[in-house]
Amino acid sequence: MRTDQAGSSSLIGSLGSPQVFGQLLTAHGLGMFVGWQFPFTYGLIAYALPKYMKRKLYAERLLPAVFFLFMIGFYLVWLSTALGYGPGWYFLFPLPFHGGPAGSAPWGSTQALMFFGGMIITNVSLFTFTYIVLGTVFSNKYQDDYNLKAGYNHSMSAKFAGAIGFEAYMPKAVRSRILSYPPAVIAAVVTTLDMIVSAPPFLTLLGDGAWVSMNNQTFLNNLVAKNFLWINYHPIVYYAFFPLIGMYYTLIPIFSKRNFSSNRWAKAPWPLLLITGVGVYSHHLFMDTSQPFILQFMSQNMSMVIGIASGVSVFTLLALVWRSKYEWNLTAKWLVASIFGWIIGGIGGVEQGNTALDVYLHNTYAVVGHFHFNGLDGIVFASFGVLYWILPEISSKQWYSKTLGEIHLWGSLVGGFGLAFVFTAMGYIGVPRRQYLPANAGLPFTITLNYQFYLDLALLFALIIATAQIPFIWNILKTLMGPTSPKPFTTPASLEDAIQIPIPTPIARASDQGTSILEPGSGALSGVSSANSGMGAGSINQITKGKEVA
Repeated sequence: MRTDQAGSSSLIGSLGSPQVFGQLLTAHGLGMFVGWQFPFTYGLIAYALPKYMKRKLYAERLLPAVFFLFMIGFYLVWLSTALGYGPGWYFLFPLPFHGGPAGSAPWGSTQALMFFGGMIITNVSLFTFTYIVLGTVFSNKYQDDYNLKAGYNHSMSAKFAGAIGFEAYMPKAVRSRILSYPPAVIAAVVTTLDMIVSAPPFLTLLGDGAWVSMNNQTFLNNLVAKNFLWINYHPIVYYAFFPLIGMYYTLIPIFSKRNFSSNRWAKAPWPLLLITGVGVYSHHLFMDTSQPFILQFMSQNMSMVIGIASGVSVFTLLALVWRSKYEWNLTAKWLVASIFGWIIGGIGGVEQGNTALDVYLHNTYAVVGHFHFNGLDGIVFASFGVLYWILPEISSKQWYSKTLGEIHLWGSLVGGFGLAFVFTAMGYIGVPRRQYLPANAGLPFTITLNYQFYLDLALLFALIIATAQIPFIWNILKTLMGPTSPKPFTTPASLEDAIQIPIPTPIARASDQGTSILEPGSGALSGVSSANSGMGAGSINQITKGKEVA
């Protein structure tokens, strides 16, 4: 897509056409929001719940069903795009059936049915995983503190309040009787609830799409269909992001070597994020003048409230880092970088969530810049940081190379932030999104404003970030093919655990570091400099009672 818009479509032959551009636009958007986000979030939550709640997953036997349902469903979606389906990842009605030149779709009903059927199957995997998540958090079958600890209220309402962070708003007398849930667990519950609340309208839309694909009349008008799309598509952006925010609240205290002054600040944003995660959806429809005013009014205000919730989180996390003895390991760098992506993208989101400004920015590259700051520089970068942290623990393998990890980090930061900044600049000069060739000699202002310069620059940064993934792919392949440790690696679940586990995970193999491989859990730092301690769960110089513990 970047090559097409940079005016170099001839370099990629038959792939450089408007039709293939639409197919790629569909495959790229859904590939990231569904094809990558769903399995990553499934994996992260399946890791976080047992680790931080110390519970076995509920109905764990269903995990293979989740995996195979997702694989079948999503790859049907991608197969449909390979066979010509290209209405865009947003598939706004009636584009799935009447897109293309002269109102005649260049794809058939078979591809459309394959697409909608695949999306339905993918969402069945989501419902199955939701059953596992909510069962793990709320089931009474577990004989542990969450169900039995004396002096606490173990009613379902109390559990629910604790599991969404609502206890932060309760009086101390009530709050003291609600057992706190770890931030990573709260995040998993909130993101799951948002997805489930928004799923029924979306499944109705998918069902209607499948029905129309079989040559039947639609039962949704286009505006209702658009509402049913965005009521799910906005929470879907947060499906991985909320659990990653939970990991911020888990890992940053460990790297900062100090805890929050009050856990209420780590919980207060979550009820706001739960409500606004779905409630902001109508800001995607500000230019639909027939959209009911009450929905527009709601979503504009929700866009401001989610900015407050995000601001509380950002200030709380950065205040913990500020003037701390922060452990700048590779995971820590990814997390801080991703927070800045979140900040910049969030500012753009609040800006575009204002109806007066959206008049000028709607359907321009400013929107693309916003969700690339959030989605790429925020969500994806945070996910890399978490992966570098937990992979040794879940695979019992040391990372192959710290150097490759650093190359991956800095190449991705230059490419990712550069790309999002260029997209935003393009939006401010009015470059429209979703178009094959925005720079058009028939529209003189596109030449006067030099659209082509920005489109070429976007290609450059896209190539940089794509190239930066090569060392990552090599690093992870060499890691997974490398030797398995006879002893398990353990990452600390909290700052208190970090004090008890002085060196949770060896960082990288001797071939990269020039040092001997440490025994897991040995607690020895001799021969390893702090400069070599940054791969994943890096060595943490713990400070307790005024003394440094190796």
